[in-house]
Amino acid sequence: MIKRPPNILSYLVLIILIFNSCSKNNSGNQVEVIPIDQNEKLSIIVLLGDGMGISQITAAWYANSSLNLQRYPHTGLVLTHTANKLVTESGSSNTSMMTGVKTNYGFIGINPNEDHLETLYEYLRKQGYYTGIISTSFMTDATMAALFSHRKNRHDYEDIAYDYYHEYPDFGVAGGQKHFDAREDHLNLLDSLQNKGVHIFHSLIEMNKVISLPAMGMMYESLPPYLLDGRDDFLFQSSKKALNLFANKEFFLFIEGAQIDKSGHDMNIENQVAETLEFDRVSGLALDYAQSHKNVLVVVLSDHECGGLSLMQGDGFSYIPNFAANEHSGEMVPIFAFGPGAENFSGIMDNTDIYEILKHQIDSHLNN
Repeated sequence: MIKRPPNILSYLVLIILIFNSCSKNNSGNQVEVIPIDQNEKLSIIVLLGDGMGISQITAAWYANSSLNLQRYPHTGLVLTHTANKLVTESGSSNTSMMTGVKTNYGFIGINPNEDHLETLYEYLRKQGYYTGIISTSFMTDATMAALFSHRKNRHDYEDIAYDYYHEYPDFGVAGGQKHFDAREDHLNLLDSLQNKGVHIFHSLIEMNKVISLPAMGMMYESLPPYLLDGRDDFLFQSSKKALNLFANKEFFLFIEGAQIDKSGHDMNIENQVAETLEFDRVSGLALDYAQSHKNVLVVVLSDHECGGLSLMQGDGFSYIPNFAANEHSGEMVPIFAFGPGAENFSGIMDNTDIYEILKHQIDSHLNN
């Protein structure tokens, strides 16, 4: 057999192609990674798509042909199990992400021994950060409750509302008014919050008139409806308002697209796609903000997948949505990040790692 000399030009071309394919920012859709100033405090925006797995994101992409999530330069996968169950729920999952400790199914803000855990939200309040909590669910629901409440039953809504009264953020918007002013103990916590100087509003028109903090928006008496059933876009509008009110301040803003999860329980693909696309729109807003402001870290994540959604082959490029059950699943969920320390949110991680990474980044700026 005759051996041919190596084609050096071909080797060089191959090396260049391999290098380009491995480049983290090779896509023109992704944003440019910018330098940071560690002499300033780090602001944090956490966006949580409740029940949002990879299939939900894929279905949303097929509906829109693009997503703001594609622009995030760093991505990873997150394991979500609890201390005592393989498949998690929102309260225990967000407790793990906001404290770095695995806890039991249904627990919020406490460990399996029922010891009080300090959350990232509480830690940053002590550091003088401005804080915001926004959700398309009710304010006392498990995801938000895991930020400011410490209980073994995520369904103690009126008790959780009382905890909110003691640990309220500078800017909060959600549903669930009845847990504050139509209570079994006959307390009116909205009046009590107003007496503490919190401006209470009930619509986007009223919200647009807010010029100072603290402020709280009770947009619905109970759970807000689906976007397709008439809910206004208060998730986007209140997120935009929060960023305007927090301008030139160090802040922690937590935003939840809650009804991706609810539509998974309802096994409704139309609502799940619509809710995911709205959440993606807010993710784009946060990314745009971080690009135009120094020292802002944005993390987009999920607490768990809901519905066990798979996209089965349909006609041509159509798919048949297949929900396995009206419950959560145990699959890994995606995470996206931009800003100082965003490169650490890559690969496969546990949900407790999210707290550790965020806390390290925050403290590295606080200590300079």
